[in-house]
Amino acid sequence: MTKNIKFFAALLALVLFALSSAFAPPSAADASVGAARRRQVAPAQERRGLTPQEARGKAIYLRGESASGREITADLGDISVPASTVTCAGCHGPRGEGKTEGGVTAGGLAWAHLTKSDGHTHPTGRKHGPFDETSFKRSVTGGVDPAGNTMLVAMPRYRISSEELSNVIAYLKRIETESDPGLTETEIKVGTILPRQGQLSEMGAAMRDMLAAYFDDVNGRGGIYNRRVELRVAEVGADAAATSAAARRLAEREQLFAFVGGISAGADKELAALAGEMEIPFIGPSTLLPEHASPVNRQVFYLLPGLGEQARALVNFAASNPALRASRVVILHSDSGLAETTAAAIEDQARRRGLKPIFRERYPRSALDARQLVRKLKGENTDAFFFLGAGGEEAALIREASAAGWTPNFFLLGALTGEGLIEAVTPSLQDKVFVAFPTVPADITPAGLAEFRSLQAKHKFAARHTASQLAAFGAAKIFVEALRRAGRDLSRERLVTALEGFYDYETGVTPRITFGPNRRVGAAGANVLKVDAQKKEFAAAGGWVKSY
Repeated sequence: MTKNIKFFAALLALVLFALSSAFAPPSAADASVGAARRRQVAPAQERRGLTPQEARGKAIYLRGESASGREITADLGDISVPASTVTCAGCHGPRGEGKTEGGVTAGGLAWAHLTKSDGHTHPTGRKHGPFDETSFKRSVTGGVDPAGNTMLVAMPRYRISSEELSNVIAYLKRIETESDPGLTETEIKVGTILPRQGQLSEMGAAMRDMLAAYFDDVNGRGGIYNRRVELRVAEVGADAAATSAAARRLAEREQLFAFVGGISAGADKELAALAGEMEIPFIGPSTLLPEHASPVNRQVFYLLPGLGEQARALVNFAASNPALRASRVVILHSDSGLAETTAAAIEDQARRRGLKPIFRERYPRSALDARQLVRKLKGENTDAFFFLGAGGEEAALIREASAAGWTPNFFLLGALTGEGLIEAVTPSLQDKVFVAFPTVPADITPAGLAEFRSLQAKHKFAARHTASQLAAFGAAKIFVEALRRAGRDLSRERLVTALEGFYDYETGVTPRITFGPNRRVGAAGANVLKVDAQKKEFAAAGGWVKSY
């Protein structure tokens, strides 16, 4: 594996960029007519974003989610279930077009259809006049139509407030003409966030080359359902606030459909908030710290694990060694915010897996006294420790441990290690030094490598900052595959739903990707390797270890 160390170094260049920025100072006939309307390019006044009330109604209509946080429930006979399991869209269609399934017809819910002056005649023979807001609310909660007729038992009776129903009605008045930004009959406009100036500009240019080539190749083969993917770029800012502001400006100016790939540059919280506010998907941003929220932010999908996921996987690997369960384990870390956050993840996972007792030892950043710490930890009979410091500090610790005749198990994160690690490991520490990586060269399949090289040759871009280009390549592949799965009647909601259906998906350049309604890190785990002190190279240890 010696020849692969350069690959690791390239990978670390990508993630350490995020590290360097992560803590910068803050600064039916009716249905067919509706379908035809939706397929037209919406005029400018109809392409406005949803109002807050309409957005709240959309969340209820599509997902049964109330902005109040109160659970909406649905009564089906004697059974009461969450509205999220029997959504309006599930029966009436994501665009309110209505549909027939299992012999039951759910009518169209576009407001113009509900309120048409000649009323409605249903397949069962039931007739009634047009709905108004009052009769619509009564039908949803009481199961009766405007004429007072009892509706089909298949129609749930929802326990929902009048205000929430007003939100739903506001959305139904827009549902036919709503058009997601950046989406026309011929185009899907996407953005990415990259460094364009300074020492990282070449890496940004390399990633842009990859994204542009991939989308050009897709477009050259007819696009996605005859839509071309058009790429726009926002520049990474001087701090998190500036990066988020640049992304917002680009999304608003260009009316973007989604963001693909790129680098979050420490603005993970800010970009996640932006994604939620604008309901714009972010697919595959590279970061050390994927943003986690409960409930999950539906709009953000990360491909590779951050430090937290890698750390938890490393704990799981350590916990597979029975000897460590009763050993004294220490988390040794600097007092930086990044190290503190990662240490908390290790501590939590260690408790879950029964590694006891667990101790935390802090030291001032950039002020590691390796000799003193080794003397202290050895004297306390420490059997293993997880180290979170700056690149190169782990080599100093290992050299001091060897000099002191101390041979504990070292657990490290590849993103936080330096180039001198392998040389520092002596034979006395053979099979004692373990390192977690988000991805390794073995993740690149022959087919994936061939596709990458074919794109490079066809579009004549230089293969440089290879790990960065592969990250962009993986994000673009996931996005395009999700577009295909979402279908011709594309929307952001359909895209998100398609992404949530990814299971064990092979990009050819990353670990296999799985998303879900409550999972937003596609490769949730890490590759665990060990240092072979005899051969001076990385060797297989735990393989891919899950973080949960």
